[in-house]
Order: sequence, then C-alpha cells, then structure tokens
Amino acid sequence: MADELNRNNEVNEPEEDVNALEEGDIIEMIGDDGETVRFIFVDALEYDGDVYLALAEPEEEDAVFFLKIGQDKDGSDVYTAPDEALEDTLFEQFTKQREQNNADE
Repeated sequence: MADELNRNNEVNEPEEDVNALEEGDIIEMIGDDGETVRFIFVDALEYDGDVYLALAEPEEEDAVFFLKIGQDKDGSDVYTAPDEALEDTLFEQFTKQREQNNADE
C-alpha cells in the first residue's frame, strides 16, 4: 500500500500521530496499482519497537489484520503486512490490549 491515508474525507499528513485516529474511522489507502481501498481503523499497537495499524475490511468487520508503518528513503510512510507468525503474535497482543482497555472502562 502506498503512503496516502484519508480519514472521513480528510487527508492525514504523514506526520500526524496515528493515535489521533479513532476506532471506526475510514481509512483509504492507495495501492501500488493506483487503486483506492477502504478499511476501518480498529486500533494501533506497538510491538518490538514498530507501530502497527489494526484494520478491518468494511465487508468483514470481525476480521482484523495488521499493517506495519515504516518509512521509505524519502520519508514517506509505507505500510507492509507482517508474515503469518508475526501476525499471530500481533493478534495476541491486540487481544490483550483490547481486554485491558475494556477492563479499564
């Protein structure tokens, strides 16, 4: 996925804090092929020094997947999918984080 994010029809600047996103916000990502794909922002989590977005597809809100936020040599944000083993670990962390947040409410 390329580095452009849109939220509620507003363009997010790359330096915008990912924590400014709220659960349920719609994110549009423009892929390498130029196609725009919409996702639902679920949460962000940090793992092993990296930040990951937890996203859901609008048609499958119960299925969460993760994209790592990185930067290319020009300083633009780049989003990459983790391998299957790391995705399992991230899902465990995500579940613990959600349970903790629910317990705190």
